[in-house]
Amino acid sequence: MKRLPFVAVVLAIAGLLPLIFCACGIVFFASGVPIPNLMMAFVSYCAVSLAFFGAVHWGLALEPAPAIVTSGADRTDIIRLVLGVVPAFVGWVAAYTAFAWMPVAGVAILAVAVPLFALLERQGWRRGALPSGYMGLRWIVTAITECCLLVVLVARLF
Repeated sequence: MKRLPFVAVVLAIAGLLPLIFCACGIVFFASGVPIPNLMMAFVSYCAVSLAFFGAVHWGLALEPAPAIVTSGADRTDIIRLVLGVVPAFVGWVAAYTAFAWMPVAGVAILAVAVPLFALLERQGWRRGALPSGYMGLRWIVTAITECCLLVVLVARLF
């Protein structure tokens, strides 16, 4: 199995910066005027991040010479393709809910979806369907993302 490149780790962590900055702005900014736009930026970035998690599985399924060979590879590829679409759809639902109804509802959808999808990925990782080191990085990204989502949720609800 291939190890994750160092650049992938650095970029994954750097990809959390907009999320952290938006969360801090939502929690600490005193004026209520720019909050709706900042909330939409926050929800949109989380939705895009969730779609990116799914894109990882599309990349693994469409790889010409699989780096990870498992028994039942055809079934695994179908599952990967489905897992690649579901997070993008859920992210879209969260973004649309935030836009059309209430931003906090979009945050709540994402707060449930992000760890749930990580748990699904963990099952695949345990079967050897994901590169070594992936879940370690994924848990770090998930934990920071979930913390930001929950902090924003609590700050906007109370």
